[in-house]
Amino acid sequence: MVRRMRRILPTALVGLLGCGGASDAAKPRAASDDTDKDFSKYAASHGIETLEGGGAAPEVTADGLRLEALDKPVKLDGVLSEWPAPAKATVVSGTTKSGLKISLQYDDAKLYVGAEIADGAFAAGQDHVSLVLAVPTPGASYATYALSFYPGKPGETEGSVRVGGRAAPGARIVEAPGAEGVTFEATVPWGALPEARVTRVGIHGVAAYVDGDGTVATGPGDAQHPRDMAWVPSEPELAMIEQLLGPKGLTRRTPDVELVADLTGDGRRERVAVWGNALTICGASYLGGTGYFFRDLGGQLVKLEAREVAGRRGADVVVRRKQSVGDAEREVLEVLSALSATAEPVITFAHEIAIRQSDRHIDNIVRLGRGQIEVTIEPPTRWDALSYREPIAGDVEPILLPWGDVRAQTFRFDGSKFTKAKEVTQKDQTPSASASATGDAPPPVHPAEPPTPRVSRGGDLSGQLLDLYRKDRGGAPGTAPRFDLKVQVAGDARPERVVLLGRDIVVFGPGLKGGTAYAYVTLQQFADAADVTDLAARDLTGDGAADLIVRGVRHVKSDQGPVDEEVLFVYAVQSDSVARVFGIETAREQGGKRIQGLVQFIPAPGGRSFDILAAPGRATGWTEKTYPWTQDPPGSGPIEPVLLPWGGIPSVRYSWNGSAFARSGG
Repeated sequence: MVRRMRRILPTALVGLLGCGGASDAAKPRAASDDTDKDFSKYAASHGIETLEGGGAAPEVTADGLRLEALDKPVKLDGVLSEWPAPAKATVVSGTTKSGLKISLQYDDAKLYVGAEIADGAFAAGQDHVSLVLAVPTPGASYATYALSFYPGKPGETEGSVRVGGRAAPGARIVEAPGAEGVTFEATVPWGALPEARVTRVGIHGVAAYVDGDGTVATGPGDAQHPRDMAWVPSEPELAMIEQLLGPKGLTRRTPDVELVADLTGDGRRERVAVWGNALTICGASYLGGTGYFFRDLGGQLVKLEAREVAGRRGADVVVRRKQSVGDAEREVLEVLSALSATAEPVITFAHEIAIRQSDRHIDNIVRLGRGQIEVTIEPPTRWDALSYREPIAGDVEPILLPWGDVRAQTFRFDGSKFTKAKEVTQKDQTPSASASATGDAPPPVHPAEPPTPRVSRGGDLSGQLLDLYRKDRGGAPGTAPRFDLKVQVAGDARPERVVLLGRDIVVFGPGLKGGTAYAYVTLQQFADAADVTDLAARDLTGDGAADLIVRGVRHVKSDQGPVDEEVLFVYAVQSDSVARVFGIETAREQGGKRIQGLVQFIPAPGGRSFDILAAPGRATGWTEKTYPWTQDPPGSGPIEPVLLPWGGIPSVRYSWNGSAFARSGG
């Protein structure tokens, strides 16, 4: 989910000094100093009341340093009238009675610093403002830069800007007389801060004014302790604070995990940070430099890393997460890819890799390469095919089971996602030694996933029938099918060819209609062929022939506006025709808000066929009070409804009755 900043707010700081990686906030200010007059004046002139834009939220105050994107060019005259509301120094050491207010802005070329020093005894060339910035690096450390700003004496001496004690090449500083001391404006090229040229998110920092009597600072920490310094959020991070972290009460805690990496290959690094279940991505050039991406993990984070997996320019985000399903804990590995600097990142790979229940567990080995991912089985622990009764994941690639047909899978990146390129099957299972010794046949093994007759890429079988279909239906000769499978779906053991052309599923082969004709069905539920996202083959009914599973998106008009419904349909070839035997809505989305249901295939009693189990999933952006529709009862329409987290229906089970999947209980 992409969010962008509301520019009416110059700052979005609720306890910002303690936010996103800082230690304890600065010491409380005295009641008489609770409101900054300059900021109050700025807020009044810009219609700002509270963090939320109105209501009972606390008043926004300029409590912490932040990096704001430059809206208009800065005229370097030392006067701060056009600058955003400053941060105010509140931490004092020594006996100084001086004061400091400071603002930071940036563009692609420079860092801009505007400061007001309240010191009637200001000594040009000695007293100065110190700015320490700690920039995160991919190695989970920080590059720290100590900047010093020495204002000159207005009209008499020039000031200077130093980095690490040396003059900063290309930097400028201009001072002007202030009401109680001096004000200045300064620019520093990003080239003087090499790591900040490519990373402007996740920065920590502190500003201080140093005179002969002591120091007054914006917060704790120093160059030797970068993690103790407060987070200095930049433009996209300010949006995240305002719209996500603030409402969730996360502004006074550090991220659970964070890293920086170049995700788009443009040479700029993005920050990936996780607070609880909230995964966020933002960067100075990503999504225009003002927006951020947020996704609910739907479970607990296990591991987060950035590495090149898709084989393109830029790193991918690799997430391992776990969640409880029933009395078992299931772990999923996902690859999240930002395919461009302007597009929302997408999940390009998702595979279940571990299931644990008490002391029993099953694990898969995952090998990540450039452009390729391999998944392989591991021996189980205290689980076997007879005792295993866990449901099969329906929203990601299911785990490979040690007693299943597949030993390994290879996925390759096709430019937009990882698609299955190869499967290595296991040798035939043999009866156990104990069963052979007694002469008894082993009890039936319930398969852990719907068995699939061998599927390969489509061949001829015969291509003349496909040409006949095109002629009958007016299709363009030579148009390649979007999906093309060779798999047994009807008749004898010989495979049929199943293709998707436009919205039509076409089936033909030697075992169908004597090999002289074709059967087809039009997927009228979809407005456009592009709305069909997947066509797969699985034997759900237990007759040895594959059934066809179709996934896609329906665009529906409602009283509340357009809605996108994700659906799953099951088709079977019956009496030389293609008939729909089941349909269910699996998710619903509108304006970034989403209901995700859970649909799984589980072994039916007796082990021959599979049942379909529907259960509530999770809601993002909607609550029971804000969701505009009621829970439709199962069986009330041609498509089974998605189950809502608050709908009062814990699950619904659909079983094969010989002609269709019908409700059998829940």
